[in-house]
Amino acid sequence: MLLLPLIAMLAFPPVGAAPPRMMLDGQVSTSSCESSGICTLTTANANDVIVVVAQCVAFLSCNVTISSVSDSEGHSWALRAAYTPSREIWEYYTVANSPLSSDRITVVWSGSGGLEFAAFGVSGANTKHPWDHSPRLPLKETATSSICFANAQGYKICTLTFITVGAQDFVIISTAVNDDQVCQVSPPFANLDGYDGVAGLDYAITNLGSSKLRSFVCSNSDPVLFLVDALQGPGS
Repeated sequence: MLLLPLIAMLAFPPVGAAPPRMMLDGQVSTSSCESSGICTLTTANANDVIVVVAQCVAFLSCNVTISSVSDSEGHSWALRAAYTPSREIWEYYTVANSPLSSDRITVVWSGSGGLEFAAFGVSGANTKHPWDHSPRLPLKETATSSICFANAQGYKICTLTFITVGAQDFVIISTAVNDDQVCQVSPPFANLDGYDGVAGLDYAITNLGSSKLRSFVCSNSDPVLFLVDALQGPGS
């Protein structure tokens, strides 16, 4: 008789159990993209949010226009954010209901300055409402003296603060760099992609929680501007 409650506990997880953990699921870096603007991405899981982050690579000024993002599996891509001062950064995304197998992602662009982009999948994200709905995201920030200072070696150290409101987030930081190494970061942030002298891409997966003020520190680099964004988990 004592076995019945134990079996019931094993068979039925408690109400309010934590939602699936968010995780990086496949990535392709700027160095792997062809000069024609094509990258090939493979993922392991269904129901991923697929993100493309593109950056202009000119040091001083850019004049690039992206006309479309598409892939060989026929997904519909949407523009999430565009930061277009002297150094442009774009975010595009789609939802893949099935795992991707050598999916060819193509970015069509024109203009001067050149373009680099990275593509990656995020498993465990909210596929109906992927982006954290904080009114301060996406955050577009220039690397001014209000958030940066120069150390003794002449490198900038910049601290960005931002608010996420999702129960769990996959935070994405895109950095335009002025002819220098990409940002050196500390946990919970890690490098997602880097193209020294031009662009950096870092990420962190937050713990379960609620509205929180978070910080990102970029050290030993010479950043020009940042784009901060976050995908939210299914419990948000």
